[in-house]
Amino acid sequence: MKTLVSHQHCRQCARRQSAAFSLVEVTIAVAIAALGFITLLGLLPQSLSMARNSAEMSVGSKIMQKLSGEMQSMAWSRITWTGYGPLRYFTNEGREMTVTDTSPQDMAASLTFVASVYVPQNPLDVILPTGGAGGAGTAETYLRRVKICVATSGDSAFDFNTASPLRISYTYALIAKTGD
Repeated sequence: MKTLVSHQHCRQCARRQSAAFSLVEVTIAVAIAALGFITLLGLLPQSLSMARNSAEMSVGSKIMQKLSGEMQSMAWSRITWTGYGPLRYFTNEGREMTVTDTSPQDMAASLTFVASVYVPQNPLDVILPTGGAGGAGTAETYLRRVKICVATSGDSAFDFNTASPLRISYTYALIAKTGD
């Protein structure tokens, strides 16, 4: 009987020894997990930068669409400037801020985008093709091309004329003369 008890005791000891992980297995598992965490932490700054850039592009596009819509609905006679028009100010969410309604402290804290509409010196610069072969076409008197510019800047005195073109996003819009 005594032999049988000691034999059962040896089986329990053997089970306990085989139920645990060895030091080598634990070391390899920790190394694999650490490699995964380090990879994720290494990609985190890049993903944050991409998220910020895509948010800026999205808001910039929203601002361009807003200004394009305003120009489309504006009376032709109200487009009185040439070159860059008055500066427009926007928050990081694309909400417009005006100098009269916003305190200087709020303007400095919230200003993210500055926008302006560029109207060329020659407002009748749109030439549509004619049906004749080799015809140069004539200047269109009912269309005007404008350039809508948006810069990511916190400077309320931003100057589009002297700024680097790399800092400015822009799109062109054709404004049709309607029944004024």
